[in-house]
Formats: sequence, C-alpha cells, structure tokens
Amino acid sequence: MMGIYYAAPLLGPSIGPLIGGVLTQAFTWRATFYFLAAIGGVVFLSIIFLFKDTFRQERSLTYQSAKRHTVRRMKERRRKAEEMEEVKGDKKGKEDKMEKGVAPQPKNEVSPVSTAEGSTEVKVTLVDLNPFKPIWSVMKRRNNLCILIPSAILFAVQYSVCFTTARTFAIPPYNYNPLRIGLVLLSFGLGNVFGSVLGGKWSDLKLRELKNANEGKGWAEMRLSSTKVVMILLPPSILAFGWTCEKHTHIVGPIITLFISGFAVLFIYSSTLAYIVDANSGRSTAAVASNSSFRGLSAFVASEVAAPLQDSLGDGWLYSIWAVLLLLIELMVLLVIWKGKTWREEAEKHEKLLRIEGGHYTPTSGSATPVIDGVATPIRRNTT
Repeated sequence: MMGIYYAAPLLGPSIGPLIGGVLTQAFTWRATFYFLAAIGGVVFLSIIFLFKDTFRQERSLTYQSAKRHTVRRMKERRRKAEEMEEVKGDKKGKEDKMEKGVAPQPKNEVSPVSTAEGSTEVKVTLVDLNPFKPIWSVMKRRNNLCILIPSAILFAVQYSVCFTTARTFAIPPYNYNPLRIGLVLLSFGLGNVFGSVLGGKWSDLKLRELKNANEGKGWAEMRLSSTKVVMILLPPSILAFGWTCEKHTHIVGPIITLFISGFAVLFIYSSTLAYIVDANSGRSTAAVASNSSFRGLSAFVASEVAAPLQDSLGDGWLYSIWAVLLLLIELMVLLVIWKGKTWREEAEKHEKLLRIEGGHYTPTSGSATPVIDGVATPIRRNTT
C-alpha cells in the first residue's frame, strides 16, 4: 500500500517537466509559475475546507507533553495555595492558642495531588510543540539512522537528475527545447511510478513469504530483504546515465538509463519508507516526519550543488560520485537487514526502562491507568 500511495505524488515529477515544457513553449517561462500558483491555491483551499483532523490525543506525544506540563502547573498552584493557607492558619492558630494558653499542635501533611478524568483542561501551547524532540527520539536508534540516510540519498539523487538533465539537453549538441526536455525526463518519472508500485507489492509479497517460512512470525527488517533484487541495478544505471550524457550518445542511451535508475530508486525507497513505519510502532508519525526532514534537507543540498559540480566535473564524474554514494547506502540497508532487529530490540528495552525509571508512563498496580509524574491520569479512548 505504501508503494501505491507514493505513486500518486510521483506523478508530479513524471508529468511536471512535460507540462512545464508545454506551457513554456506555448507562452513564456512565467506561465509555469502562474500554473503552480493556481495549483497551490487549489491545494491550500482543499486542505482548509476538506481536510479532516485526525489528531488522536492518546497517541500524540505533543498532547502527552502538554498534559504533563498542565499537571505540573496544577500541582504547583495547589502547593503554593496550600502553603499560603497553612501559613495563615498557623499564624492565626498560634495567636488564638497563646491567648488561651494552649500549645499549638502540628498539622497533618497534605495528601498528594490526584486528578480525575476531565478535571483538568489540557491546552497545547508552543512550549509543547518541539519538533526536534520526536525527530531525535527516532534518530538515536541505530537501525533508524541507517535507513534515514539511504532514504535521504535516494531522494537527493532524483533532484540532481532532474536538474542536471535539463541543463545537459538544453545545450549543444542536443539543443532541446523545454517540451523535448520534459519528454526525456518523462522516462525517469515513469520509472519512479513503476518502481514505487511494483516495489511496494514485491515488499509485501517478500514479507509474507519470509513470515510463512518462519512459522508465521515476522519483524520489520524482513521487508527490507525485497530490495536486494534491484540493488545490483541502481549504481550501474546511474553511472551509465552520467557517462552517456558526458559522451553525448544517442538519446536512447540516456532515456533507457533514466528509466532503469528511476525504477530502482523508488523500488528501494518504497521499502525503506515502509520499514521506518513498521520499525517505530507507536510513533510512526514522528518516524515519517523524520524521514521527510532528512529527504527534504538532502534534496535541497543536492539541488544547490548539482550545477557547480556539473560545471566543474561534468556529468560523467558527477554521477560516478553518485554511484559510489548509492553503493554505500545499499551496504547500509544490508547492514540493517543483518543487525537491525537486534539494534531495535535493544533500543526498545532501553527506552522502556527509562520510561519506568522516569515515571512518565508507569502502570499502577492492578490497573491499566498510566501514572504521569506521580499523578494517575486516565486516557480517553477514541471509540469512533
């Protein structure tokens, strides 16, 4: 399903250069930006009026953080109020008893603060919206980091290909217009779509196969085994693309290598993205957000350095570097297949121990109600 989901967004890179070429040829280069502004406006209005909020309080780290802050503030206010009342009461009691000649008796200790369901209104503030904490919680697991980096590199190479291809085919000996450049890049986009859909289906099939062979027991790292079948294609195809462009071969060479590399990139990426979700049960949103942050940053860097590197090294050596990087990230994926399960289980045990020791989420005896900072806090379940 993850592969099918990603096929839709990848229609943009597939047909975007073609639409941009048509608009530029028919009007001017400014027409592409008017078109993008119109599409952006439609998407923005659709989100405002059609998007339904799926925020689930009991599974939101932000909401739980806000609840802890609210409980602390409430306890602090009650403590101060009780201290003030105690001081006033002690002062008045001492005066009365001194007048009657009776020695003052010590007060009983104040019982701990407890909250009942619905007694405290929790408001999420900017203090609770810390985007770095959930990302760090994902990154500090070795298995996650060894997948986030390959995902970032796979995404970055796409931006480099799209940018440098447009520059290569716009100058001699090709001298293609924007429409023809869009048609060339269409092969890369179609490879992305096929790779995403087929990679996702193959990933699910491989996972079921391995689980059946293991008496129905499976784990997240099994899914990554599906990437082995195309690992052998990716570095050679991106290397061949660079050198066919460098040597100005017939257009068939770059088109074929673009399709194969686009197919291999998304075939692997669909499995790494699914793995990030499967390997982070209970915080999959933070894991996907971390993945998006990594790939967005890497795409930005790749876009910025693509033109200077292309001018100084040429397409051949530029994509030779990319081929080496892709080979290295494939080795990282293989490392996760080998050691990821052990790393993940060790991290889960360590995090569970920290939660118990810190008192942030400890079951009370004989009850499933969590204790947050020493306060019994029932969690409301969404039954709809």
